Amino acid sequence: MADLASITSLETLISTVAGKHESAAVKADIALAGNALSLLVNALVPNLAPGVDLSGIDAGLSKAFDGITAVISAAEGSITNTETAANA
Repeated sequence: MADLASITSLETLISTVAGKHESAAVKADIALAGNALSLLVNALVPNLAPGVDLSGIDAGLSKAFDGITAVISAAEGSITNTETAANA
């Protein structure tokens, strides 16, 4: 069973939102929860809904989470640039 790319993207999104406030313990907890969720989804979905295209859903969610992360990063960058320009 492969890890779901969407779970990895969600972990990245959570880390981006948490930013500098995230500790090593929180990162470890997020990784553990991601692994558990990935295993659970990979084990249950094919048995409960055999017709579901899990890889397609995974790819779509991964793109969505990556997009949200990019928007947050871009907004943080523009805020930092605005603050720097204001302090100059």
